[in-house]
Amino acid sequence: MPRIRRGAVPLIAGLLIGVMAAVSSVGPTIDRGLQVWRWSLLSHAATGRIALVEIDARSLAALHNWPWPRTYYAQAIARLNAAGASTIAFDVDFSAPSRADQDAALAQAIAGSRAPVILPTFRQASSQGSTQVLENLPLPALRDRAQMAAVNIFVDSDGLVHTYPYGVMTGGLPRPSMGATLANGAGQSRQGQADQGFPIDGSIDPASVPRFSFIDLMTGKVPAGALKGRDVLIGASAIELGDRYPVPGRGVIAGPMIQILAAETLIQGSAPFDHGPVLPMLVALGLLGLAMRREGVRRNATLFGGAAFLLILPMATKVSGLGVFSVGPALLALLTGGLAMLVHSALHAAREARHVDTETGLPNARSFRELARATPRGSAIVIRVANFGDVASVLGRAHAAELLTLVAHRLVFAADSAIHRIDDGALGWINSTTDDDEEAERLDAAVAMLRPAFEIHGRQVELHFGFGVAAITGSTEAGPISTGSISTGATNTPADAPARASSAADTALARGLRWAHFTADLEQQSEWRLGLAAELDQAMAQGHIWVAYQPKLAIASRQITAAEALVRWRHPTRGPVPPDAFIPALEENGRIADLTLFVLEQALVDRTAWAAMGVELDVAVNLSALLPADPAFVRRLETVLHRHAGAVPHLTLEVTESATMADPERAIAALERLAGMGLALSIDDYGTGLSTLSYLKRLPAREIKIDKGFVLGLESSRGDQAMVRSTIDLAHELGFKVVAEGVETAAALDMLATFGCDTAQGWHIGKPMHAADLAELCGARPMDARQAQAG
Repeated sequence: MPRIRRGAVPLIAGLLIGVMAAVSSVGPTIDRGLQVWRWSLLSHAATGRIALVEIDARSLAALHNWPWPRTYYAQAIARLNAAGASTIAFDVDFSAPSRADQDAALAQAIAGSRAPVILPTFRQASSQGSTQVLENLPLPALRDRAQMAAVNIFVDSDGLVHTYPYGVMTGGLPRPSMGATLANGAGQSRQGQADQGFPIDGSIDPASVPRFSFIDLMTGKVPAGALKGRDVLIGASAIELGDRYPVPGRGVIAGPMIQILAAETLIQGSAPFDHGPVLPMLVALGLLGLAMRREGVRRNATLFGGAAFLLILPMATKVSGLGVFSVGPALLALLTGGLAMLVHSALHAAREARHVDTETGLPNARSFRELARATPRGSAIVIRVANFGDVASVLGRAHAAELLTLVAHRLVFAADSAIHRIDDGALGWINSTTDDDEEAERLDAAVAMLRPAFEIHGRQVELHFGFGVAAITGSTEAGPISTGSISTGATNTPADAPARASSAADTALARGLRWAHFTADLEQQSEWRLGLAAELDQAMAQGHIWVAYQPKLAIASRQITAAEALVRWRHPTRGPVPPDAFIPALEENGRIADLTLFVLEQALVDRTAWAAMGVELDVAVNLSALLPADPAFVRRLETVLHRHAGAVPHLTLEVTESATMADPERAIAALERLAGMGLALSIDDYGTGLSTLSYLKRLPAREIKIDKGFVLGLESSRGDQAMVRSTIDLAHELGFKVVAEGVETAAALDMLATFGCDTAQGWHIGKPMHAADLAELCGARPMDARQAQAG
């Protein structure tokens, strides 16, 4: 079987999706939505030839008992004749007899009417669920001198009224519809088969139809000449009479108004013929083929221009009287093909950029690892800047990255290979020399080059750094090596060298050394941290990692309304592992996203189970500072949220204040994307960073959590009291809710209540506990077997 050319994928994908939409309900659904949009642009008035006399709420209140005596309708016929109406039509059921004298009076009024009188007939099921159809006709005495028209309105499968019949088959005979009859009366003869429908033109504004209250007609308050020469339809618009239907783009309107809009559609000739989706599909495929031959802006212009053309096409052909086209499948085809091209371009760009750090333009960590693997002998060298985080907070992330490029430029003379950026504050390179003395000289030279301060944007910046060295010899053993100088004996495999050099750089910083060489002791420490990361999947699968919940108290109501999800790890051999021990290790090894998504999904599952037990709680999940700006994490997060959509409105993500300060503009953009997914955001540990509430107001968060360090000393420290009180007042002024962490006494809780704090969290409220224990604390009702299984 011949292989499909990769370049043809967008065209084939567009064709398949377009055809599937055309033969399913997807295409018509899109076209109906677009039709409502076109109606809003082409909105225009009715001709005014048909007027509605409404049986409205005011008329019901004035004339009391319903149904009304038929003498009212006889009087209405007389008044309409006197007013010069051309036709008098009723959308009122006259199929059942009332008092004989009243029926006779109405029959006499119809017989004596100068204007033709149209009475309604309709068919309906004989009972709920029955297939037997009954025809409701006016009483024989009434219909002898009147014309009859069907007033059936049929709702489509989506629950809305889109089309209207030319006629209705009743008793085996075709009977014209009220709309078609009124249109014929207005001089517009429109032929159509019974039970064949036409689309109602939703661009006709119902508000432009002349309308008069029945009570005004009866009391002579209709302006003189207002009804002269017009066809008049009398029908119910009062809500309590129930003759109302949902119409696309217009909400729920009265049945008689739909009859008039249908007649106006025929009068104005605005029920265009639908030519179907074939021509737009051919246009979409042609545009895809053209876009595939172009690049960048020209390709995007072709796709967007094509989409605009398809959107305008039905509007232009309708206005010109050429009919309309179904463009929903074509738009889907164009969108699918465009997305396929976008994905292809993104993958291509990713392949090109996978070896480059976007902030500095330097080769990245991937490139560093690949270079190390290709080096048979030599050393991997890493320099870590100790105060990079502080520099980034002061200068901003972009200027801090610029500073790293200046460091790389100074180091280039001490390196055999290009300088790589391997993480935020670290650079690395490979030296091919195996001579210890030569390598020591190069490191001394590198230290000397970095000693002078760096000038960036008018600031003098001194850096504190440490070097780490890991030899590459192809062996898997590591011998004892001293620090502070180069010694023989350490060996390292090419694949392990970058990570071990980074570990040695951390050791150099911790011990205040210029550099450190990787040793067996360092390897043992690294193995402990790496081992935790390697065991993560198994620990999550076997329940060794679990989620505890610390309750949050709404201070005003003294009710538990939420809980914070906290991760716990009970290792089968090492016992409880504190979060401070394993979370940094997972961050270093790129596994923090997996842990976060595990906790988040478990929290959503537990929240759903609580709701099933009658416990309505919001749940908060901590978000690592590394994750909001990670597109791969955000995509995985979207998948999890889609699986638990019902619980998402009750989810809050807590982001530390320091995470937003490291790169404010990037943080704002990342958090705005999370907020756009319907997530509530909270700023955690407020007060420990350098931000102000006025800065935090730029973030799409509406809650702050005061760090527990300020709350624990609340009872004894006037400074903490002043800080907490002023923070709560200013936060409320700026629209934030406030959560206080670390509430461990009743006195602290009472003080927070006095300050107006919204929510309290701490051991006085409750310690972290299992999900079931929290539900029991909140008074969960017992679940039946089915609920328990679902939970």
